[in-house]
Amino acid sequence: MDISRIIQIYVVQGLFDLFFLYMAYIVLKRGKKSIHIYLSSFYLCTTIGGIINMIYANIFINKIVFILHFLTYYLFCFSLVFLLIFILILAKPPTQIKLKVQVFILIIFGLLILGLLFIPNGIIINESTDWKPNWNFLFFIYSLIVCSSIVVIPTIYFSIKIFIKFESEYLRKKWKYFVIGISAYFFLYYGTSLSNTLNDDSFRFIWSLISLPNLIALYLIYYGIGRQLE
Repeated sequence: MDISRIIQIYVVQGLFDLFFLYMAYIVLKRGKKSIHIYLSSFYLCTTIGGIINMIYANIFINKIVFILHFLTYYLFCFSLVFLLIFILILAKPPTQIKLKVQVFILIIFGLLILGLLFIPNGIIINESTDWKPNWNFLFFIYSLIVCSSIVVIPTIYFSIKIFIKFESEYLRKKWKYFVIGISAYFFLYYGTSLSNTLNDDSFRFIWSLISLPNLIALYLIYYGIGRQLE
């Protein structure tokens, strides 16, 4: 295992996992309402995906590594939908975002992301790739289209709508921090996807270093709004 992979998996990923697990705990401590559950699920989903990634890094059985890598990325993507529903609950009247609507969004998005599994040669991860994930272009584009159209763009759109509604300068300032935080997470999603598609060792190393400062920005998701969820 080369130095860039060690840094990316056991330093960067390890710090992210610890940070997100702690954030999930803090949010749930503040209450068990739906907004607490969805925000904590966002953190937990990413944490579990990261832990799986650290586990399969030392496994060298083709099918197992393939399944675990796909599960890691699936959870990474699926965490985004929890963030969207969290935003929708804050932005929309309760009559519009009922439980059945929330479940519908979760199921549809989950099934669409599962579609990645059926793309021919979408993921190659074996001895020939030095056990590093190598995605084909179709896998990359499908993932970007699904996640961007269903989750990323709507999340940004409704976040802006909420910001416009705020009259208090204090709340506007807090919400700006939150938007910076989710933008940092989207940045990680796109960058990681691109890294796996390019499959270039130099880019992977640079990306692992760029990713680390995002820990500070990701804290702003909680600092901006999580602390207000009483």
